[in-house]
Amino acid sequence: MHEFDFLGELVLIGVLAIAIILIFQRLRIPPVIGLIFTGIVLGPSGIGAVYDEKLIGTLAELGVILLLFTIGLEFSLEELKRLKKIVLVGGIVQILVTGLAVSCLAFWLLYGIGKAITVEAAIFLGFAFSVSSTAICLKILTDREELAMPHGKIALGILIFQDIAIVPLMIGINFLSPDVAPSVENIFRKVGFILLFGAAIFTGFRLFMPRMVRLIASLHAREVLVIGALVICFGAAYLTSLAGLSLALGSFVAGMVIASTDESHQISLTIDPFREAFTSIFFISVGLLLDVKMINLPLFVSIALGVLLVKGLLVAGVSLFLGYSLRVSMMAGMALAQIGEFSFVLAESGLNNRIITNEVFQAMLAIIVVTMIVTPAMIAIAPKVADQVAPVLGFIPLPKRDSGAAPVRPADSTIICAGEIHAAIIGFGVNGQNVAAVLHATNISYSVLEVDREIVRTMRRKGEPIYYGDCTEKKSLLRAGIDHARAVVLGISDNGAVRKCIPVIREINPKAFVIVRARTLDEVDSLYKAGADVVVTEKFETSIQIFSQLLNHFTVEPELILEQQEIIRRECEKIFFQTPPAALTRQV
Repeated sequence: MHEFDFLGELVLIGVLAIAIILIFQRLRIPPVIGLIFTGIVLGPSGIGAVYDEKLIGTLAELGVILLLFTIGLEFSLEELKRLKKIVLVGGIVQILVTGLAVSCLAFWLLYGIGKAITVEAAIFLGFAFSVSSTAICLKILTDREELAMPHGKIALGILIFQDIAIVPLMIGINFLSPDVAPSVENIFRKVGFILLFGAAIFTGFRLFMPRMVRLIASLHAREVLVIGALVICFGAAYLTSLAGLSLALGSFVAGMVIASTDESHQISLTIDPFREAFTSIFFISVGLLLDVKMINLPLFVSIALGVLLVKGLLVAGVSLFLGYSLRVSMMAGMALAQIGEFSFVLAESGLNNRIITNEVFQAMLAIIVVTMIVTPAMIAIAPKVADQVAPVLGFIPLPKRDSGAAPVRPADSTIICAGEIHAAIIGFGVNGQNVAAVLHATNISYSVLEVDREIVRTMRRKGEPIYYGDCTEKKSLLRAGIDHARAVVLGISDNGAVRKCIPVIREINPKAFVIVRARTLDEVDSLYKAGADVVVTEKFETSIQIFSQLLNHFTVEPELILEQQEIIRRECEKIFFQTPPAALTRQV
């Protein structure tokens, strides 16, 4: 029965992970940190109870593949086209700037502390550290529902390019190895083969994968759907690996291709349980990799914090270069400041090619793990840090890429002027566009403020009165005409930005009627306290629509349905405006 000894390790991992996460939840620490801590406890830095690291590593890689596949299911190819500037320009600039900057710092720092390394090793460290963690970053942003926000789109675009860049980085190791004299001709031949094979695979995805999905779904057998979903996910990853590309990149592209089909939702529901299980093992495997002596840990932690600071600042600089606001850029920088899981692969390749020593290799692993451990906390506090720091740095003269030209207004909409019936819309997603369509149809003039520059360009060409700017900045709000707007609609989902924006609106225009969107009931109280007149809660309004449709199906009178809607809304407001519990206790 010794062939199944690994089951004992998996059971031990599961039991300890559940116990640690229960404790961490009481301390309000994210579950991801609990999973990583579980790996540290069971790994060589802890009690050393898990030995089959190869199996754990394999399961962890499957988790990353499934995670990227499900994220791809939420993005269409059209969405990727909108991110092309971030992917191509932002991704290339980020890799090059971060790689060169970290290389220089690593060379001079290690030289200064008496542990000099070669120039080749310094270059290797720089570009190995330039890659961020796709699994951790996208998992946390998805769980926090921030992937569709501007900083989430920046993170996704740059991470996509980083996955693509793994191939040239692996090839570049040949130039740095002291044992190999690479042939430029062979390298160009290899790169050409990868590009042609990769293009052929992706073309095949677009031609055959949607048809395969429809065929599997048409069988109406859940077992076939489960097996088919796993075959598509892992098959796509395997095919791209044959081209020398990332496994995770292949699964992500496959997910995007399937996203355009009607069956994508079924596939996503089928994959979700497997994804959660395997990605949990991935985070545990991160902790299992940590194997350092306690005496060296302070040095590694200090270097890791330095890497987080430098890399975060550089990513923020790249975001500013792309035209995003200081606040959004800071949040993107904090999200991508860590070092990624593919750096483990690069580190092992560097050791095998004798570019780095075993001592440097172990130090790299420790630094990578430390940056991963603090990432969930960094992403969680990013909005608050950006809210506090961005105004302090407001004196920095940032380049204005917006032409400042007045946007074209709808033909039947009047020019904005003081005292006019006018609404300002902040955020031009689905909600903002629906509000604008109704205002346009009823001949009520409006203006729009949007932080995504691509949306601004596209909508200006369509004639929308839209301005580029961050809603937390007073100058941007003034440009959009908030000072003489009778009503302001905040359609963005970033609760931190909304809470900061409302007081600024009140300062500019105290009489404005402010309508705010909230995702959950937990956010309602803070938004009313911030100064909102009306808070529309997504999940709450969804429940109202559900029972309204149900009553309508049972032929209940429309007047009675409206009455029930008003009762529910009033009861909801009472929850947030009732006498505090402490006062009620004293009265009793």
